[in-house]
Amino acid sequence: MYRIFSWVMILCISTGCNLSSLEDTVVVPDVDDEFYLDLWEVLSPQGRFLEFRLRTIANESCLNATINHTFQQTNRELSISINEIIREEGCEAGEAPATASMRTYSPLPGGYFPLFVDLRKKISSDGQLVVTSEAYNISLDDGGGVILLRPELLRIPDETIWGYIAFEDGALDAVAEEFVARLQSISKIHSLREGYYGYFLVNSNGALKFSNDIAPAGSRTFTYRYDGEKEALLDLLEEYRSNYGEALNIKIFNTLGEEL
Repeated sequence: MYRIFSWVMILCISTGCNLSSLEDTVVVPDVDDEFYLDLWEVLSPQGRFLEFRLRTIANESCLNATINHTFQQTNRELSISINEIIREEGCEAGEAPATASMRTYSPLPGGYFPLFVDLRKKISSDGQLVVTSEAYNISLDDGGGVILLRPELLRIPDETIWGYIAFEDGALDAVAEEFVARLQSISKIHSLREGYYGYFLVNSNGALKFSNDIAPAGSRTFTYRYDGEKEALLDLLEEYRSNYGEALNIKIFNTLGEEL
């Protein structure tokens, strides 16, 4: 037996045969991380759709560079193929990440979804998405060139409204307090779990935090459960907007994806 094995080894060395064919496992080296992957929940009257958001870790030389990709949703399997960076002929000069987004074809039911991400069809990462009524939880193998920005996206409960009030004149502080009190009187108080919801972040004190491109820094934020008529909210907003104009900036959002 030893002689036979020795002859096989000699033959392989002399002919250059691939020893990996004698094994089931082929080790593929890790590649440098090139992309971030994040989650977003698109709210609409037609339901809630999960959106995958890609961006390059390094900046590109065009502000409008995009990522060519392919997305497939087959039964419970989700797959993302990252193909190449596209720099359009009308490049807007500047430094920014290349981006891409893709959403599920339909709202996802609860449960487990296998996730496959491949980079230029050369290396792939396996992962999973777990959907519950409260959150999306995602995991992805390391070493495939794509890293997750965060492992969890919390879901905003149905019939939630949220928003902010922004003003520069300190004399309007009492007016803002009055507005919030009147809004609360037609709504119901509820608390949201600490964490990231996409549209906002809830901190350990239960306060909402918006990104600066959504709400001006220092804005007063709020959230309530509201199951009344939308017209009542619109009437309240119209009263304060007509009385104070641009000096008082008020926005209300809801789980139908509407901005009031």
